[in-house]
Amino acid sequence: MLHVTILADAGDARLSAAHEAIDHWNSEFQRLDRGFRLDSGTVYADSIPDEVVRAAQGEAVFGGGPSTTRLLGRLSGTPGDVVIILTQAELISFSVQWRPGSKGVVAVRKGDVWPLNLPNTARNVIAHEMGHVLGLAHNTDSTTLMCGRPAPCRPSAFVSDTPRFFPLTREDERRLISRWP
Repeated sequence: MLHVTILADAGDARLSAAHEAIDHWNSEFQRLDRGFRLDSGTVYADSIPDEVVRAAQGEAVFGGGPSTTRLLGRLSGTPGDVVIILTQAELISFSVQWRPGSKGVVAVRKGDVWPLNLPNTARNVIAHEMGHVLGLAHNTDSTTLMCGRPAPCRPSAFVSDTPRFFPLTREDERRLISRWP
């Protein structure tokens, strides 16, 4: 089991989306007959300075760098294996893959602006970034959860008046089965 910490204000509207994303991944692991789970996520009213998170966003895409190392250093005293940071910053949501001995990180941009303020989008963006933490890469299928750059997939594609999560591809499922036996 990986322990999840959510850094956010108690009144943050994205908290329910973060919990839904955790539940989604646990459902996926159960569907794939994995004995693995994420815990339900403990909320801490703590924050990481916006400039530290913003600096790491550009490096995370390339596997890290000094700003990512600085972010992970700031999180070293934070409990949990995976830390979801619900920032109030203008940035591109990003993640750092979990590895034994190092925290996985999901950083989510402020939620009161496009596209996170669209119906169904925040839960899928958080689940998408958690997919990276769990070892999944982008694909080019705009109908799936892990669609992303360089494909022309965008978070606005997650819009739906009905709450739902976009599906995984067969390759995503194979990766999860391989990584989480």
